[in-house]
Amino acid sequence: MPAGTRREKGGFAMFSRIVSCLTLLLAIGFAGQSAAEERYQPFAENRGWTIAYDRQDKVCIATPKGGQGGLFFIRPNGRDVVVLIASAKLGWLTHDQDYDVVVHTDRRKWTGTMRANVTDGSGGLYLTNPAAGFMSALRGAGRLTLSLDNVSYGPFSLSGSNDTIKQIADCAKALDRGDFGPTETKQTSEAKEVDIFPGTMIDWSRADFGKTYRSEDWTITLSGEDGEDGTALAVAKVRHKDKGETTVRLETGPEDMGRGQIGIYPLQWAEPGVVFSSFSGGAHCCTAVSLIHATGDAVKAVELGTFDGFGVAPIDLDEDGNVEFDLRDDRFLYAFSSYAEASPPVKIMALRDGEPRDVTSEDAFRPVIERRLTAAMRSCFEQSAPGVCAGALGNAALLGYFSPALDLMALEEIDKQMEDYLLDCDDTTACKGQPRFKDFADAARWRLANWGYQTEGELDGTVMAFVGELAKFKDGFAPVDAASENEYSCDMGPLTFEQDAEKGTALVRGYEYGCNFGAAALMKDSLVVDLLCSGEADFWIDRHVYTRDGDQLLSLSATGALDVEGATRFKACPAKPAAQP
Repeated sequence: MPAGTRREKGGFAMFSRIVSCLTLLLAIGFAGQSAAEERYQPFAENRGWTIAYDRQDKVCIATPKGGQGGLFFIRPNGRDVVVLIASAKLGWLTHDQDYDVVVHTDRRKWTGTMRANVTDGSGGLYLTNPAAGFMSALRGAGRLTLSLDNVSYGPFSLSGSNDTIKQIADCAKALDRGDFGPTETKQTSEAKEVDIFPGTMIDWSRADFGKTYRSEDWTITLSGEDGEDGTALAVAKVRHKDKGETTVRLETGPEDMGRGQIGIYPLQWAEPGVVFSSFSGGAHCCTAVSLIHATGDAVKAVELGTFDGFGVAPIDLDEDGNVEFDLRDDRFLYAFSSYAEASPPVKIMALRDGEPRDVTSEDAFRPVIERRLTAAMRSCFEQSAPGVCAGALGNAALLGYFSPALDLMALEEIDKQMEDYLLDCDDTTACKGQPRFKDFADAARWRLANWGYQTEGELDGTVMAFVGELAKFKDGFAPVDAASENEYSCDMGPLTFEQDAEKGTALVRGYEYGCNFGAAALMKDSLVVDLLCSGEADFWIDRHVYTRDGDQLLSLSATGALDVEGATRFKACPAKPAAQP
């Protein structure tokens, strides 16, 4: 456990109970909305934050002004505090796990571990009862920047942080004294009409049948029916103020198991639409989702699909003003491991020209998949779990890195954990007549290829020839100005190239790292190559350009991951003298 956080028993449960208020705060702030005014009792404010008592969750909360995310403080009492860094750009965090982060302020740096907030898809990382080192980094500082996976988020304003820490502590003391009294906000189930604020998903249950949900342009009336086959149906009558109405029926769970969500989000062309989902019940299944949008002269409903688990997370992943749906490929759930041990690759869907589309392969979402891939590769490295590693290969295949990723995995360790029955394949459609897979790698190649993933990626002859010439320099290359005692010198981790002509693969090694070739092409006299790299238990993606200049080599990192100062000129290392007998 890092020094930056003290996890007390019940800390996660406490956070899950109170984090629901953050979605509303991010959407509307404290002022100007009747629902917020009813729920939040103002306590104090300063130039950067508003501090209030949340009557519903019975906590004190400090939210940054502006409603665009930032640093939140939540105190349920005088002993405990939760600190949350929230931003829509962190919406890619979909796994409830710890992440190594660096928090910079203009006063100091804090390094430690924060946990992902995946409660409602709003995006963020939090600490429960942070240690003094974290809090001292905030005091008197003007701004904060969060670094995660070599990407910076922020800066977020810390203007007024000293006052905020003191004011929310005073609010917590008042809470302990009982100053806020027993006043409670009416439960949603008591109201016949509910306001929905854009960018917010509201949970519903069978107790909510008969309610009407209103937004600026939309009105949704929820009810229930019995289906012809005995199933229970959730019925949403959806009306647009100008374009008409439609009715959507989705299967839901029986009796008290029936539940789902309703939300208002920009679905296409930045126009608000309705997201309606219903959960059918069961341990592992299933949420049906419909999208309702206004066309030129009508209201149209389309089925996004049926997905494992409860709920969906609409989020604007490419920042174009329309939301996408951050999902996963459920075919992986039982193919390589049990359900609980599976970690499927990302699947992104969106509304395009009025129809749901799988947009995972669009260039705009490549950064999302790259982040998922590197995180999945780390998990596979740490666990060697077949379900986790298969998901990593799925993400890799989406980017053209299937073979490079497979070559970086500890396949013998994965095979030890692979359940024997998962190598059997009696489904001739899925396995093309093969009754049994040899091992994990064989199963992954067959299944992913059958599901439409790109698993083939041999380098072409011109690329192999270029790498072959570089591979002739057995002692490698070193920066022209590198001293012998420095990293990357001829004596300490020079740049070397290797290729496997039979497999059509290649790699480059440096000081304590190696990079496997993904897509590559020769452009005039330069080699441009996408690289999947690993070193010191970490993984990253890079794009490099290599150019020959006589017996020297010019190397440029397009992302700056390896050569932070731009192009580097390498010289061929002299041949080492043969060992004396």
